[in-house]
Amino acid sequence: MVNKRYQAGYRFEKRVTKDVSSLLDYVNDLLYYSIESRGSKGKADIVFGLYNKRSGVRTWFGIQCKKGFISKPEVMRCTTAARQENGMFLFFATLDKTKKELVYTPDILEWIDLWMTNSIS
Repeated sequence: MVNKRYQAGYRFEKRVTKDVSSLLDYVNDLLYYSIESRGSKGKADIVFGLYNKRSGVRTWFGIQCKKGFISKPEVMRCTTAARQENGMFLFFATLDKTKKELVYTPDILEWIDLWMTNSIS
């Protein structure tokens, strides 16, 4: 018997991966790959590796998928720990239940734009 919560989490992670991949597809001079991890054992459920073809710079970021509410202090704790312990930028993907769309905290498109223009490292 398959666990219903696991199935729901799996589908949500797949949706987030597809959404972020579609966002990255439209960024010029960017190559990327993704790795999905099941069961929320680490800091991130999904990890994306990025390569900026213009500058030759590589980085990676993680996404923690949460269907429920995430408090601002929890976001700050987790993102700081991921950065300090793993050198990873961490984003949270949640679902806006009223609009049925994905919300990324902090704003993932803004971060990618800054990274591509070498405004952040």
